Amino acid sequence: MSRSYAVLAAVLIGVAGLAGVAQLLTDNDAESAAGVEEFAAEPVVVVEPVAVAESDGLINDEISSGALADRVRGEQGLAAVAVIDPNCELSIRLELGDTDPEVACLESQLIAAGALSQVAPDDVFDDATDAGVRTFQEANGLVVDGVVGPQTANQLGSWIGPDVLPPDPATCPDSGRSAVIDRFNQRSWLCEQGEITEIMPITSAITQPDPGTYQVYAKDLNASSNLSGEYSEMTHFVAFTYGKYQGARIAFHSIPKYSSGDYVQSLDSVGTQELFGDSSGCIRVLPEHAELIWNWLDIGDTVKVVT
Repeated sequence: MSRSYAVLAAVLIGVAGLAGVAQLLTDNDAESAAGVEEFAAEPVVVVEPVAVAESDGLINDEISSGALADRVRGEQGLAAVAVIDPNCELSIRLELGDTDPEVACLESQLIAAGALSQVAPDDVFDDATDAGVRTFQEANGLVVDGVVGPQTANQLGSWIGPDVLPPDPATCPDSGRSAVIDRFNQRSWLCEQGEITEIMPITSAITQPDPGTYQVYAKDLNASSNLSGEYSEMTHFVAFTYGKYQGARIAFHSIPKYSSGDYVQSLDSVGTQELFGDSSGCIRVLPEHAELIWNWLDIGDTVKVVT
């Protein structure tokens, strides 16, 4: 074959090859178009990476708080997702019906503890939050009342408020005279028409009386006891329930005295955590407070135990 024919043959072969490649590309384009049409019903959101300068000192905080994720989603036209650090802190008392930013913190901690699910943290303490709090309290041996204060928040590991919150007027019945017992903080208060009128220290048992609402059923100016293993006498005995272990009457009364005339505990120890549990069940109060309670409460009046 001459050189010119050889060149011509090479050119023809090249043209044929190009034609084959063109046909292959055309077929692939058709298949690609079919694939696009097939998945067109499922929109795909492409999240472009956000360029952040390494010198930006806020970047770590932005990532940990979820702000970066929300910013990216916002740029893509997507709704922000609530991301709350479960290591946040609580400083106020929270209960059903409250609206406060700390509720979202509480809910995130309950979610992390496995006590709350299918809830996006927000500022509203609703029925779902209440149920989650009660689940957490029951699982951790706390008083199950749905209220988040120092006890529950400390168990969650997030309380930064005062160890003892002021008495809550909401614990007082709306009408009449009553008394409220806060065993956890070793104190009691008297109420009238929903308002607190007097706060006083107490010494009580640790495990009784249980939280709940009771009514005064007996009053004895003088009473005695052998429950401590030694005979003692007390005054201004205002009974409102019975012990759950021995069935003895549980009442407010003055600090008992032994036959010798000595008090069973020093008066300045009343209300201290060191003597919490020194009583077998009754609520010991200072002599002047025992007289005040005696004159304040009548048969049928309400006594509430809140912790």
